[in-house]
Amino acid sequence: MSCGKLPAVTDQRPAAEPTGKKPVRRGDIQGLRALAVGLVVVAHAGVPGVDGGFVGVDVFFVLSGFLITGLLLKEGERTGRVSIAGFYARRARRILPAATVVLLAVLAWAAWQESVTRLESIRSDALWSSVFLSNVHFASIGTDYFATGEESPLQHYWSLAVEEQFYVVWPLLVLALLVLRARRRVLFVILLALTLASLAWSVWQTTHSPIEAYFSSFARAHELGVGALLAMAAPALAVLADRARNALVVIGLAMVAVATVTFDATTAFPSWNALLPVLGTAALVAAGCGREARWSQLLGRQPLRYLGDLSFSIYLWHWPVLILGGPHVDGWWGTIGLLALTLGLSSLSYHFVEQPFQTGRVPKLRGMRFLALWPVSLALVLVGAQLATSYGEAELERSRQAAAAYYDEHPDALGRAKASNVEQSLLDALELADSGAPVPPDLDNLDRLGRDIWQRPFKDCYASFPDSDHEVCPAGDDGAERTVVVYGDSHAGMWAPAVAKLGQRAGYRVVPLIKVGCAPYDVTQRNKGTEYPSCPEFREWAEEQIRDLQPEVIVLAHRGLLSVEGETDEEKEEAWRGGVEKTVAELLEVTPRVKVLGDIPTAPEDPRDCLSTADAKLADCVANEEGAEIRSNPITEEATDVAGGDYVDTTSLICQSGRCPLVVGNQVTYRDKAHLTLSWTRLVTRRLGELLDL
Repeated sequence: MSCGKLPAVTDQRPAAEPTGKKPVRRGDIQGLRALAVGLVVVAHAGVPGVDGGFVGVDVFFVLSGFLITGLLLKEGERTGRVSIAGFYARRARRILPAATVVLLAVLAWAAWQESVTRLESIRSDALWSSVFLSNVHFASIGTDYFATGEESPLQHYWSLAVEEQFYVVWPLLVLALLVLRARRRVLFVILLALTLASLAWSVWQTTHSPIEAYFSSFARAHELGVGALLAMAAPALAVLADRARNALVVIGLAMVAVATVTFDATTAFPSWNALLPVLGTAALVAAGCGREARWSQLLGRQPLRYLGDLSFSIYLWHWPVLILGGPHVDGWWGTIGLLALTLGLSSLSYHFVEQPFQTGRVPKLRGMRFLALWPVSLALVLVGAQLATSYGEAELERSRQAAAAYYDEHPDALGRAKASNVEQSLLDALELADSGAPVPPDLDNLDRLGRDIWQRPFKDCYASFPDSDHEVCPAGDDGAERTVVVYGDSHAGMWAPAVAKLGQRAGYRVVPLIKVGCAPYDVTQRNKGTEYPSCPEFREWAEEQIRDLQPEVIVLAHRGLLSVEGETDEEKEEAWRGGVEKTVAELLEVTPRVKVLGDIPTAPEDPRDCLSTADAKLADCVANEEGAEIRSNPITEEATDVAGGDYVDTTSLICQSGRCPLVVGNQVTYRDKAHLTLSWTRLVTRRLGELLDL
């Protein structure tokens, strides 16, 4: 889009006949597209030093707002109106073919390679993406954009959804002002007000609900709004001097570069921080209005220009290739291979999917007929999702029948988990896994795994993330004079039902003081990358409850090193050590019996994924005794000993010989990647009591 002088919005003169020439495309804009997608790709690929490459999405938002607004204004000034149908026909032609092909490809791969539970999740993501509401979907289920492990291969469709939601409102507003014969300055003022309102909301929401803010259309609208304002200010920018243009290029590139190398997962975003890449992009675009600055011309050279042409396809393909292909490759050479595959798929997608629709080479599709792509795209995704689900379920049923036949031939192979000898049961399970046995088809608690959780017996008697306290709900022997307090985060909650059972047997009233994501120790933790003020508030409340209760025994449990604040692992470990030692020492002033439970390892994947994969073996469903939680145990033990408390190693209740089976006998041991099932903790209650001396 050029940035020359444009007539007033209210100009109603008929448009001149088109000349048939293609509109001139600014080479620097294509270069900026290449820059934007390159930043996103290298960040997602894990290239060191560019953690802030996610700002490439913000570069795209500014470019989209600028280009689309320019086209709307030109149409209004040329014809006196804006065709909403024509606008959406062009959007359909531009985005739906490639976006739909990628959705179908991901569904096909998931049906072939992924577990049924993972397939169901991807199916849901695909359906939300097909109606451009995936940002709402991911925000509603609490998706953390910066979290690693089990990311959706369609998570990147959130940004496409934000754009399309913006384009539901913006063309209608332009059309309404045209009908009212409003002046350009009126449209500019209204857009400026909306942009500032969006920025204010972004700042507020990022502070209070960071996940929702990241995916929010209104929190992001100011980024597209800046691009739209830039398009409206184009006539004024056309007269900039060359020196000013060159300065804008240098400043703009510097701003985007600073954001790329200084931002990371801990940066509050979008909020004020998004202005750095947004205004930097605006400066780069402004530099090319009217005539390109000498430095802008560098962005328009090959191969940047060609990569800019491919940018939409690269964006669509790179994330599913990295997420779905990652488990099948190792090291940097594997990642480089995936990036090469992304480039190849993107080139094919551009030349054989995007371009035929863009250049009118698809038979019988012209003009408004492109509107048919909206329902056709949705129908294709619906059918593809159903076919993928049917195929995945059929494959799982086939493998379960084969597993049933195996256990019919080996009736004594599976055995049962024995509460009287937990360690031997674990060893037997590992021996069976090593023999190559398949996952049993009829596990006792697999179908109810989502309900096999520690919260069930306690209901509302624990604090969620925003809560600073909770209802006190005694368990165990409610009439007993002696009290045991179970204090900590969800890993304390995980053991609380077993401690309550022990209390009932031994004559203790058991009081759980539990807050998810908040260890009981005096250490600063974060909640999904942001400050967690309700955590220290809860600790103050819990310690007051402990002083009032004067318990005989205090059982502390935690998820080791979870979200501890610190720049390095060493800083986090020292903070954890100091927090454990200080808290245990303070609680010993209340009672001499302070028991600190060690932590268990995190499983490599959700057990439902492992156990619902066609042809899965028990050996595929074994966790290793490693990770941050296990690394925290010697630190916790040392700090507890220094303070004078009793450290209790719980890893033997789920692991033997450094390995932890997800299936023991007919029981699933892990409820999710980080927590044991209620069934398993009940089974090991007797052994836990021996370790606790209760």
